[in-house]
Amino acid sequence: MDSRFGFQRGLIAVGAALTLLASGCGLMAPKAERYVAPPLGTTWTTSRSDTGSYGSGSGKVAGKRGERTWQGAKMITFEAADGTVVASAEGNWHGVYKGDSPMVTWDPPLGWPWPIEVGKTWTRDQLVTFHAAKRTVPYKLTQKVEAYEDVTVPAGTFKAFKVSTKTSLGDDNLVWFSPDLGIFVKQSLKRAAMHAQGAGTREIELVSYTRGGN
Repeated sequence: MDSRFGFQRGLIAVGAALTLLASGCGLMAPKAERYVAPPLGTTWTTSRSDTGSYGSGSGKVAGKRGERTWQGAKMITFEAADGTVVASAEGNWHGVYKGDSPMVTWDPPLGWPWPIEVGKTWTRDQLVTFHAAKRTVPYKLTQKVEAYEDVTVPAGTFKAFKVSTKTSLGDDNLVWFSPDLGIFVKQSLKRAAMHAQGAGTREIELVSYTRGGN
């Protein structure tokens, strides 16, 4: 056999193998193994537009990644003017606080069962306490990772997991979580008329993001 023909056939085989490998990698489903918080000192700004029971009007909200000791444990915080989310390092939300006073708390802490990937669904029973009203409400929550996709917001275009949430309280929410940034880059929150707080919507988009130092 002509050696040149053999060499050419070898190149074709290698090329075909590389094509299959590349296409296989492209088909691999993305998975986030665990929650990784943004570095301490990271800041961001979101735009927010509210209707109904969420309030009215629109504006911008500044946020910051901090930390604090809570019930003897070191926790991460997501701080804003209207409240601070206190969460574990694994990303589980324990509550929203104004200073040291709880506004809303969850039992068990509100979080996702990592790892997450497209198609994963989970349902859990929750208790939420509204401390100003001194009222604790049980509800059922169902969440699903709908997609891993590009989402464009004023801050740019990001790869994000799109996660839907439906609750027996009447919530029907969509959030887009960026594993690279460690925060939601977009949220679309809806309360049905049956909701205890009444019907309403809240739309949130990331406007800017400055990563803090490690």
